Amino acid sequence: MFQEDKKRTMEKLKEAIKNNFVDKEVMFIVDKINEMENYYTTSSCIGRCGIMEFPKNKNPKIYSKWLGKWHHYANEEELFKAINKKSEDFETMVFVMNSPILHVASKDIFHAKKLLELAIHNGLKASSIKSITDRRIIVEILSTYKMDVPIGINGELLVDDNYLKMLLNIGNKKLEKSRECINRLYEKL
Repeated sequence: MFQEDKKRTMEKLKEAIKNNFVDKEVMFIVDKINEMENYYTTSSCIGRCGIMEFPKNKNPKIYSKWLGKWHHYANEEELFKAINKKSEDFETMVFVMNSPILHVASKDIFHAKKLLELAIHNGLKASSIKSITDRRIIVEILSTYKMDVPIGINGELLVDDNYLKMLLNIGNKKLEKSRECINRLYEKL
């Protein structure tokens, strides 16, 4: 059952790669995990910084939008270009930094626990077991590095350019540190 699920998932991944739907920067560790008999990845991201806008009086899960989103280390020009895309009447605007994340299916609890311990011991301390079924155990691997900083409310930007530059600098540094943890995990796998 596990191997059949893995085979199906790997076919979907090949199709996603072919259609350029994957985060190429994270593929080094995705490939390493998928080569292992007792694991396969179900989703992944190398991490990102960005500016997100949430609309007034609309479901934020459906109607929020990225004004700018960068999986690379963004620069100030990209930051201000994103800010300039803001709506006139947003409810909230947030600077976001998300850690790299990997969702890994494990064949059994023994292998899930082994992977989880390896991730935690290599700095990915927010990692956990997300689900357990008869078919597989899902391990979520991520660091504690994260930012969700409100920068605007009710259509008005509340911070100045220097504060935005500082957020970008801190976000890029946190992204770099969290990627170092992913690289350490890769070396230990």
